[in-house]
Amino acid sequence: MKMSRNLTRILSGAICCGILLCLCGPGCRKTVNNGGDSVVLYTSVDEPYVRPIVARFTEQTGIHVTLLTDAEASKTVGLAEKLRAEKDHPRADVWWDNECFLSMRLADEGVLAAYDSPAAADIPRTYRDPRHFWAGSVLRVRVLVSSTRSRGGEPPPTQLTDLLRPAWKQRIAIARPTAGTTGGHVAALYATWGPRKADDFFRKLHDNGVVLVGGNSVVAESVARGDFYAGLCDNDDAASAAAEIGNIEMTLPDQGRGEGGTLAMPCAVGLVAHAPHEPAGRRLVDYLLAASVDRALIDAKFGWCSARDASGQTGKFMKLDYHGVAAIMPDAIRRSTAILEGRD
Repeated sequence: MKMSRNLTRILSGAICCGILLCLCGPGCRKTVNNGGDSVVLYTSVDEPYVRPIVARFTEQTGIHVTLLTDAEASKTVGLAEKLRAEKDHPRADVWWDNECFLSMRLADEGVLAAYDSPAAADIPRTYRDPRHFWAGSVLRVRVLVSSTRSRGGEPPPTQLTDLLRPAWKQRIAIARPTAGTTGGHVAALYATWGPRKADDFFRKLHDNGVVLVGGNSVVAESVARGDFYAGLCDNDDAASAAAEIGNIEMTLPDQGRGEGGTLAMPCAVGLVAHAPHEPAGRRLVDYLLAASVDRALIDAKFGWCSARDASGQTGKFMKLDYHGVAAIMPDAIRRSTAILEGRD
């Protein structure tokens, strides 16, 4: 069930106010207007979180931001295809991804331009491209969610394999691997587990009656309503469902001794190759990679932690070759989807 229009406006307004307060501390001042420059931003970061950030950028710089976001079911993927289609005549100046795997592929395809942003200097190398095509500051993570209203008398899940519990047959949900960050997660599992173990997990998930839905937010909302006992989504989806609906518990999976940890996804920022407004685009890239934006997104419960602060205190994360994951992602999505749909 979707939120009422008034509730949506109230929550969006609260997010905007909170982010603006984080971005503008006691010593914050508006800089001189630069004469009405403009910049075009394509982003898969959810619009309620983006709007106050770009508004503050405009207030500080005088640069107007034209914003293009995407629908939940095609999150990231649809905008990446648009960037590819416009490669020879780009309309966008800056790409802000809610993960990083598609950004790597866009960089390899010549869609992004190399730019060594000074704002990325303190970001760990794990979360930035060595060729300077992208950098990721704030991290999001994959989480398990379970209903506190009803989960068949079972304890909350703590491992991905808990989704295979017989008591939860046909009462678990995940987003289709073609939707949003689920594709990166299945590719990370193939990379870390190997094809045989990953295939076996997805076959068992299919046999346990997993329901594939259109997006991670649908997973979180459905679990919160009690339509499913448990599911897998992103931390921001879980936090949003908890605030809007309640009755949901969030757990970082695979945190125990000998377990591999959960997937952490840096939100990648890159300059578009041959950007129509490149100087303004560089300034926006610098701004989006700033630690103050990290803090604002974390306080708004979109980000989990900053890449600058990622440590054991914020969770155990999968040790990945992110570029290797990006390389196998198309095949991993096709293979896992075929298994989950019972076609393999």
